[in-house]
Amino acid sequence: MLKKFSKVFFAGFFTLLPIIITLWVINFIFTFTDGVLGGYIKQFTGYSIPGVGIIVIILLSLFIGLLSNYFLGKELIYVSEEILNKMPVVNTIYSSAKKMNEVLFMHKEKIGPKRVCAVEYPRKGIWSIGFATSEGPTDLTKKKRMKFTCVFIPNTPAPATGFTIIVPTKDIIFLKMTVEEAFQLIISGGAIVI
Repeated sequence: MLKKFSKVFFAGFFTLLPIIITLWVINFIFTFTDGVLGGYIKQFTGYSIPGVGIIVIILLSLFIGLLSNYFLGKELIYVSEEILNKMPVVNTIYSSAKKMNEVLFMHKEKIGPKRVCAVEYPRKGIWSIGFATSEGPTDLTKKKRMKFTCVFIPNTPAPATGFTIIVPTKDIIFLKMTVEEAFQLIISGGAIVI
């Protein structure tokens, strides 16, 4: 009886698991994006309206996307970036976030088309999927007399977070996998293998 109950329970649980993970990721994105602007909107209106932050981000994305197609819009974006780049602390965060965005999603990297890679991390014999983001620090390259590559290792199932490691380039295996395929693999916890 207990064995049958256990079999039925796990069949149901593993059927629900992808739905639970999807809802968790959507909730994380929703909570994060809504929290970014939701607090400011509450200060102005005096009301907390769930979802208004994400709606504003969607509308802003559409507006900026339209604006960036025109000369005046491009100039406005350029001036805004210049202002952000002159602000202490903000310039470091902004330039890092912009570079990561360009490397992973806009394909403006300097290290060639192969960005998805595998590295032995956190120890020899265990491989992690990562994204080669740039060449390693020049100072390290000079001191060690070898080439290094910065690799971003995303977390599962929320790949927007993760950490950067610096790996000897010779120890990296570059994969033919696309960035989108790598994200599928990471988000699914390895269940979707390309």
